[in-house]
Amino acid sequence: MAATTATSKVSPVVIGSGRMKSTTYIATKVTGPIKNAAGEETFLPEIIQYDDAKGSGAKTIATRSADTGEITWNDNASNKTKLNASKFKKASNNQMQSIEKELTSTALEKAGLNKASGATNQEVSSNIGNSDTSSASPISSFSGGSPSKAGPHPTRKSYSKSLVYPTTLRTSQQDSLRISVLKYEPRTLGKGAKGKAGLGFADRSPAAGRTIGAVTLPVPGGVQDGNMTSWGNGTMTPLDIATSSAVKSFLGNGSEGGTAAVDSVKQSIQAAKDGGADISKAMENMFTENLTGTKDLLARTEGMVMNPNMELLFQGPQLRPFGFTYRLSPRDESESMVILKIIRMFKQSMAPQKTDSQLFLKAPNTYKLEFVSPRGAKTHRFLPQIKECALENFAVNYTPDGNYMTYDNSSMIAYELTFSFKEIEPIYNNDMDSKDYDIGF
Repeated sequence: MAATTATSKVSPVVIGSGRMKSTTYIATKVTGPIKNAAGEETFLPEIIQYDDAKGSGAKTIATRSADTGEITWNDNASNKTKLNASKFKKASNNQMQSIEKELTSTALEKAGLNKASGATNQEVSSNIGNSDTSSASPISSFSGGSPSKAGPHPTRKSYSKSLVYPTTLRTSQQDSLRISVLKYEPRTLGKGAKGKAGLGFADRSPAAGRTIGAVTLPVPGGVQDGNMTSWGNGTMTPLDIATSSAVKSFLGNGSEGGTAAVDSVKQSIQAAKDGGADISKAMENMFTENLTGTKDLLARTEGMVMNPNMELLFQGPQLRPFGFTYRLSPRDESESMVILKIIRMFKQSMAPQKTDSQLFLKAPNTYKLEFVSPRGAKTHRFLPQIKECALENFAVNYTPDGNYMTYDNSSMIAYELTFSFKEIEPIYNNDMDSKDYDIGF
């Protein structure tokens, strides 16, 4: 048969549910048979979308492979249409079957049409004339593996290291945030810097050697850090000073410590004598308070307090928290599966791990957060560096718009992810060099 073109009748495709339910009208136009380089009879299908059931406002939204029947969407197709690809493929298959007699006259031509619909000869021919039967090349509403079986399961030790959202970020020159899942590594006791003997803990091994999963995301809004140290009020009365001075003299002078301590006490007594009436009042009230249990006697009777020698004193470092919020909206089925894997990776990796005996719980995985500049895939100079982190909280809002809405493969139309990380080690001056090349930690 010479090549011809046939277009099916317009049929509706219902997508969504509830308030988001809508109807799209399509037809399938097929051109063929056309011999390919191998001498096989092939057909070229196109999916046409209309504004209504009468066929007005026609526009081509996709073509289909002559060999596999796979759909290639063009810019006329909406994201909602793409996410419901299985319904459109099913409808298109039925439409192709309905015009088979107009296009084919031999077994070879029928085989070519079958390939263009993605089905075998037997499957298509068994459905000819039955427009209510779904395509025999079924499109699963779920992709990415079979449903999980009931636990318990072995501790998961690896995740995908190539997750990217949105998928276009792979080829973009956009700055990004790469979050790597790390195998948690405890620190060895009794080590100093660079593994030397000491009274501290050994450094952990580099994150690169402990990475078991990773995802790359756009840099979120509201990036900020807050470097903090803890300072507090410290006091030391003259009596505290005197006793401390004597003890330090005793402990810090070896075999001469006793003599040094006696000298320190003598110096304190002489200072008390030189204080005159103030010292007498202080001693009188101090001993009275100790003997009677009375509080604040000096303040009540003399309107004075012992000089506390107050000073703001360093008490230690603090750990930095980091919080991020992302809204992820899949634009096609493959992107919805990427989002599913991202959520699953964080949910599973942040959970504690049971030992085989169930006597202990091992620490969850930790995370390396790195802002990356696409220029050479280097660490971003103008955004903060972040030490290894724990994920304290990971929250997912499955209906961020307040309504439950899904696509054809049951994916939500949007997800809101909230991360709460905290560094597992404080920032020290020694962590940064003196070159001022980047912002540092």
